[in-house]
Amino acid sequence: MENRSTHYGDVSKWIEKVIDSCETYQQTFTASSLVTNFRKQLMKNIPDKYWNAYRYELIWPLENKIITKRQEIQGKYFK
Repeated sequence: MENRSTHYGDVSKWIEKVIDSCETYQQTFTASSLVTNFRKQLMKNIPDKYWNAYRYELIWPLENKIITKRQEIQGKYFK
């Protein structure tokens, strides 16, 4: 079994890969849960950095990526 990094940058990249791999609308909800859990961990472990930087640099781009993915999936169904 491979060792997984818990560094916030590695976790963010992993979540991006999960979002990119979503093929159904329902899968995006699971990806959204990952982002929520990631946000909660950042807020709990390093609150000062979260509110000053991580919210803008990590969380919002991931949330926007989910929104874009959902729109992409919906576009396939409504063509």
